[in-house]
Amino acid sequence: MNAAILRGLVVMALQGKTAAGANVFSPQDWSTSEDMYPAILVQTGFEEKQSLGRSAPQFNTVTTVSISGRLQKQDSAEANDGAMKAQLALESLRLEIERATINSYDLTRQIQQFKSIRSRIDLNTTGEGHMAQLSMEMDIEYYQGPEDFYPVESVPLEGVDTTIKMPDGTTEPMVTVDLPQ
Repeated sequence: MNAAILRGLVVMALQGKTAAGANVFSPQDWSTSEDMYPAILVQTGFEEKQSLGRSAPQFNTVTTVSISGRLQKQDSAEANDGAMKAQLALESLRLEIERATINSYDLTRQIQQFKSIRSRIDLNTTGEGHMAQLSMEMDIEYYQGPEDFYPVESVPLEGVDTTIKMPDGTTEPMVTVDLPQ
């Protein structure tokens, strides 16, 4: 397990499980356009490893998964309610993101815990509509051991030579083992 694998698992957990549908991007530049909304962007920018001892390289690793949900809502003809619609849509998106990630079997079976989840909602009314962004950070903890740092390099086994020591004066047996390829 590493940050790239974790990011991929979060993206898989979110695709098709939120109002953003398939508009879950990673890696993706942070610039987006109205035709993409609602959209979710996923990045893993911060990671911390806590050693589990001095012998082998073993760590409890915490990767911060940054999730940005974006959408835009217009005021209706009869009311100036675009900001309220954007706020409600982001609150719903936040809940969908939490449920999709926390309930993802593929993700949760490979981690130790969701250490913390932080979120913030921002609304901006400088454009034609009400641009809204949800910023979430999930601190996800998982184990990393020697297998994550030392790839096993091996030479293919082509044969086995066996010698059996027999007492003096007896015939030495010969054994040949052919290994299928």
